[in-house]
Amino acid sequence: MRNGKTPKPKKPIYKRIWFWIVVVILVVIIGSALGGGGKDKNKDSSSKSTAASKSSSNSNASSSSSEKPKSGWTQEIYDSIVSATANFNNDGTMAYSGGTPYADIEAKVGKPTTTSESSIGNQTLVTVNWTSVSWTKGSTESVTVQYDKASGQITSKSKFNA
Repeated sequence: MRNGKTPKPKKPIYKRIWFWIVVVILVVIIGSALGGGGKDKNKDSSSKSTAASKSSSNSNASSSSSEKPKSGWTQEIYDSIVSATANFNNDGTMAYSGGTPYADIEAKVGKPTTTSESSIGNQTLVTVNWTSVSWTKGSTESVTVQYDKASGQITSKSKFNA
């Protein structure tokens, strides 16, 4: 108590404008990371593989394969995926055999949410992901499949439910 005055109590943090600005920014960042930001981030880097996927799926399935069926991913479809066996050719290149064709899976569940490619030497692997966020159920489901671009055979799969 200086000069006979009592000090003003500080405003609580939730009554300050800068606090609410930070909260809004965080909500927007989290929302875009979970929901809508995925397509735009990978759009440029995946344009080649998306075009290749379209042409391969159109030759193996009807034109309605670009539309996602109502059933989408089921445990049966996920369990039916067989990862290909990797074999080395005499020239040192890798070949895959015995795997589920990627085009078959895309025909069953529709186009993926994101697509990306990575190349090592003359081998190109394509990683595709289907993500579904349900705000009403409070859950996120994601299925990731990797396939060899040359053979079209799936080399690995993974699933995430939260």
